[in-house]
Amino acid sequence: MKRKTALARVTILLLFFSISLVSFSQNNFKVSGKVNDESGKPVSGATVTVKGTTIATATTTDGTFALNAPSGKSVLVISSIGFEALEVAINDKAELLIGMTSLSTSLQDVVVIGYGTQKKSDVTGAVSRLTAADIQERPAQNVLQAIQGKAAGVHVTSNLKPGELPVLRVRGNRSIGASNEPLYVIDNIPMVNSLGVNSFTMADINPNDIASVEILKDASATAIYGSRGANGVVLITTNKGKKGRVGVNFQSTVSIDSYKSLTDWMDGGEYIDRWRLSLINGRTYKDLGASNANLNVPAVMWYPDPDLDKLRMPGLTTDAVALESVMAGYEWNPDGTVKTRPTTAAEQALGWPAAIPIYNSENIRSYDWLDAATQTGITQNHQISLTAGTDISRLLISLNYYNQQGVQKDQDYKRYTATINGDVTPNKWLNLGTNIITSLSIQNYGIFGPNTSNTGSKDLYSRATDMFPYALPTDANGFPIKNPGGNISLWNPLIDIDQVLNERRTAAVLAGVFAELKFTSWLRYRVNFSGQYRQFRSGSWTGPDATSHLTNRPNTAGYATQDNFSWVVENLLYVDKTFAEKHKVNVTLLQSTQKSRRENVSTSVTGLINPLSLWYDVGSNTAGNPGYGTGFTENTLASFMGRINYTLMVLLYWLLNINGISFHHSQ
Repeated sequence: MKRKTALARVTILLLFFSISLVSFSQNNFKVSGKVNDESGKPVSGATVTVKGTTIATATTTDGTFALNAPSGKSVLVISSIGFEALEVAINDKAELLIGMTSLSTSLQDVVVIGYGTQKKSDVTGAVSRLTAADIQERPAQNVLQAIQGKAAGVHVTSNLKPGELPVLRVRGNRSIGASNEPLYVIDNIPMVNSLGVNSFTMADINPNDIASVEILKDASATAIYGSRGANGVVLITTNKGKKGRVGVNFQSTVSIDSYKSLTDWMDGGEYIDRWRLSLINGRTYKDLGASNANLNVPAVMWYPDPDLDKLRMPGLTTDAVALESVMAGYEWNPDGTVKTRPTTAAEQALGWPAAIPIYNSENIRSYDWLDAATQTGITQNHQISLTAGTDISRLLISLNYYNQQGVQKDQDYKRYTATINGDVTPNKWLNLGTNIITSLSIQNYGIFGPNTSNTGSKDLYSRATDMFPYALPTDANGFPIKNPGGNISLWNPLIDIDQVLNERRTAAVLAGVFAELKFTSWLRYRVNFSGQYRQFRSGSWTGPDATSHLTNRPNTAGYATQDNFSWVVENLLYVDKTFAEKHKVNVTLLQSTQKSRRENVSTSVTGLINPLSLWYDVGSNTAGNPGYGTGFTENTLASFMGRINYTLMVLLYWLLNINGISFHHSQ
């Protein structure tokens, strides 16, 4: 029995030794190295894996690594976010120097041309390309701002109002009455924002989620996308998940905005002096009779007189505070009479009396209306994203918060966006993917009169520039003055900061899925489906103390909603075939169907009873039933397109491009 026990112990030890020996023999080649990028800088955090095994490590901050491979003939797989994955054979080398290529560099010569990509050297049409680095070069509210000044032939007119989209034109306007907006395509899905339907806009996508932007500017855009591309096409490719270990990225920017007026504005004293001089030149300040009536000779100058100021300057006597400001330019006796000084001989030669009031315009009070209407704008942009990927699946999740406090005190904008982008390749012939972009935005549009066709200043800043610099917004007790300076056509804009509200809320979703089947190495089929939904709500309100600037009225409310929904289905067949090693043919065939609809309701009332209800209780009013309106739009679009690219790859390079034979039918 003891012999059997001892024999069993020896057998177990030998088995353990054998397993250890096998395990050691499988990892008996030690290899180390360093991973650099194109510029020679170390790549930290790169994953180094022995192909076909679970042996892996990560590079250190200086780009170095070390591991034990099964043999000197093993192959290492190196991957890192932002770089192309590559395989390197050890070839019995104990030390390796490995260079990685960034994705931005590897894609530099590849451009998106609509339902496909081409080498930049193969593109025959006019295409401008912007990379993610170009787009994120400066903080931007939307991608159109990021494009401004970076693409030839593309003109972007900025709008400084928070939340507003700039106007983008490709090679100028093409029509006087029709739309000049280009077609926007996100990840091969055309955005529906025409024919009265706006299912998704460029304000709904976070520019930090964009990998590249291509702009088609010539007839090739129309050939591929039909009449929709007549004003140019903007192709947007969003970020995708990359093969490699899980990565988390956080970006945060804070920027400060302010207005810098290029006008040298007059203060209160300068304004009154100019006003008085204009009255003198017009012979209306002091009636000097026939001797001063000849308009062909300069007017006789006259001295500042407080009684003439009150008489000839309209509005001063109706605004006691403004009058007090102007009268501060004169010196006064305790009994309320104006102090005087003796005149000179030259002054008396002009007909002036022996004594005239003592006057200094620098003593007239001034108020900075522009400073009161504006503030330092602060913009915050915070984003966190997660990427992960394997040989089979890739995933990207991105969350963004954007908050812009406007320079005008009544304007601001907030946007929340979420993006999910993923695809899976379960085998060599099938690829499935999805792309979901959602956004919620809240825009305080600011003061804006309901009748936009009226002439005159409308927003807070322009109204502030109209105000008299010698007039104050409040009296001595702090109560607001509705018509500072006494002009009944100029209403105090600072009152409306708290008494006028124009809020716009938008919720938008773009959800797309695709499936791609690869029949052979040169033939593949792809189907894209996208649903787009955008809900827009606008609420306007004026409080009981609101001014009557233009057609504004106190105690009014307006409410409008708009629902937009569209879906797009596209069937694509791709042929990529090379014959005799020098004849390359690329064929793209497309069949597309699109349907969209919009419903809208609007109502407005006057005589609102409860100001606290804003636009949520329009039925409570003294004017009776509120006015209302409804609307409905529905349309469909069917498209067919074919494109053939032929390349003759010989010593002399030739390219024949039959670009986009397309047929479109809409209803």
